[in-house]
Amino acid sequence: MKLATEEFDRISKALADPQRREILQKLVAKRMNCSDVHAMFNVSQPTVSHHLKELAIAGILDKEKQGQFCFYQVKAEVLSAYVTELQRRLGLEPLAVVPTLSRARTRV
Repeated sequence: MKLATEEFDRISKALADPQRREILQKLVAKRMNCSDVHAMFNVSQPTVSHHLKELAIAGILDKEKQGQFCFYQVKAEVLSAYVTELQRRLGLEPLAVVPTLSRARTRV
């Protein structure tokens, strides 16, 4: 997936806000609705809703309406494309992602 300049700029702007980055970190682990996200932060529900909306508009969150609730989930392919494009623009070699080992290792 390749990002157009407008998409790259929109994502960069959305990720410039520290609270949005924190919200994104929480959503990487699991799909949540606005109330779930709000419970994790000491800000108003409308503020959380606004941040989720901005992340969705930037294209890095999927938004799925189920009844009265909207559930949000990270679009990993878009984030991956963003990181690749950022590396290209900075002239960096693509970084290989190495899986981390679990802390609970068996001893030999």
